[in-house]
Amino acid sequence: MEQAQEQFDVLDRAGKRTGRMIKRDEAHASGAWHGAFHCLITYHREGRLCALFQLRSRDKKIAAGKFDVSVGGHYAAGEGPETAGPREISEELGLAVPFSALVSLGKRVFVYGFQPGVQECEFQDVFLLPLDGPLSHLSLQKEEVDGVLEMDVEKGIRLFCAEIPSLEAALTRSNGAQERVFVRSEDFVPSLDNYYLKLLQLAKRYSRGEQAVLLI
Repeated sequence: MEQAQEQFDVLDRAGKRTGRMIKRDEAHASGAWHGAFHCLITYHREGRLCALFQLRSRDKKIAAGKFDVSVGGHYAAGEGPETAGPREISEELGLAVPFSALVSLGKRVFVYGFQPGVQECEFQDVFLLPLDGPLSHLSLQKEEVDGVLEMDVEKGIRLFCAEIPSLEAALTRSNGAQERVFVRSEDFVPSLDNYYLKLLQLAKRYSRGEQAVLLI
């Protein structure tokens, strides 16, 4: 029996619900607008601000094997960030986080044609999750996440500004194995808006106490 696909709310071009729903594959085939949750986790290690990126599973249909924000996921029909955010963080990383711990960075409009017949048209609610220190243990969702990458934020900014061609970072695989890897900007989910550079710059500003205007 074919497994039922989750349903998305179809949004209009202003990001408002139209009252219609659509299956996941149909949304990506047709380019229907839908909603998603994004979260970047940050913390300090030995005085350095670090950010956590997930390595997307090689079994995913979109951007397989690419690095992305710490946690990302679509909204099921009727959902918003208040319910989907904590759920996605728990499912993908095994962390119990209340919605009140998240710092809103606003809404991002994301459009990208990954391959013929597959395109994302999303309104993404983007958040920071600043933690007090490094994460000692994560339970990664193997169907979604192949590993997590700890990146020095200052070096990451240089990477996405094209000041350096690559950087060395710590990668923890879903089986717990740890290794040092070199990553390039091309190893991340492609975007047209310098997304990861903006995220890291906002994370740096937040860590310095500049919290008045944080918008992606």
